[in-house]
Amino acid sequence: MTARYDALPLPVSPLALGTWAMAGGQLWGPQDEADSIATIHAALDAGITLIDTAPGYGGGLSEEITGRALRDRRDRALIATKVGGSHLAYADAIASCEASLRRLQTDCIDLLQIHWCPPGSPLEETIAAFEKLRDDGKVRALGVSNCGPQTLARLHAKGTGWVTNQLAYNLLWRAIEFDIVDACADTGLGILCYSPLAQALLTGRFKSAAEVPDGRNRTRHFKSGSALARHGESGHEELTFVTIERIRVIADGLGQPMADVALAWLLHQRGVTSVIFGARTPAQVAANLRAAELKLDAATLKALDAATQELKSALGPNADMWNSETRIV
Repeated sequence: MTARYDALPLPVSPLALGTWAMAGGQLWGPQDEADSIATIHAALDAGITLIDTAPGYGGGLSEEITGRALRDRRDRALIATKVGGSHLAYADAIASCEASLRRLQTDCIDLLQIHWCPPGSPLEETIAAFEKLRDDGKVRALGVSNCGPQTLARLHAKGTGWVTNQLAYNLLWRAIEFDIVDACADTGLGILCYSPLAQALLTGRFKSAAEVPDGRNRTRHFKSGSALARHGESGHEELTFVTIERIRVIADGLGQPMADVALAWLLHQRGVTSVIFGARTPAQVAANLRAAELKLDAATLKALDAATQELKSALGPNADMWNSETRIV
């Protein structure tokens, strides 16, 4: 099965805009709505077509802002949103999509994704609901997010026309390479990458774990005990920052910003359809767009692989960045 995007009215751009931070809140801090709308407009003007959001981002606020930003530009954007893991029963999934349509001020969502599919979820009900929404013309294409080989096999057996799997993937988080990339290829799903800069770790902004603020230090890179951490692991803080320094040296050798190299690396990886970056201002959009033009040669790709292999092995194949008690299956 090959991923099909012909149901979409526009091509999927190599870089996509993520809108989670536009909801502000505890993780991201205050955000001015005018800045958010200007950021979405700047992305469209730069040729980005895919705008990714979710009901879980600010309790629907991100969707509302996206809807207002696209009110007179709907034909220029592919809207991707989601149904959360607690709304996967048939009626709940339908109701979640209907609420998203209202917040987004549109009559059709271009890509509807299952946000998380925890073990024990009624996946067959969710598949039926999503495909009913597609058949009714309320959704154009279907995808999943944070799903592993077992879930993808069930999806492939029961569903038709599913096209993407959105996953955390970056130079510091390569867990999907153990078995999920292969599973996506086997089931014909393109990969949408989120957290491509590891929540700013790959920009070089932070020089040590002590500088990383609460909310961004909750992944399994860091020791448990931070305010929002949901894992009980000792973390890999020293190795994470050693790895960042290795990447920085390679980027400096190329004369390129580390963030650009990190984004470009993803665009060279097998199965990647689009890389979703977060931005809160038009200037951040412009900064990220440089990466789409950066071509990395085989020697650089090999060096980046070697520089990050130790951390990849240490973190292991569990593709859940935040929780060691559960696994993406």
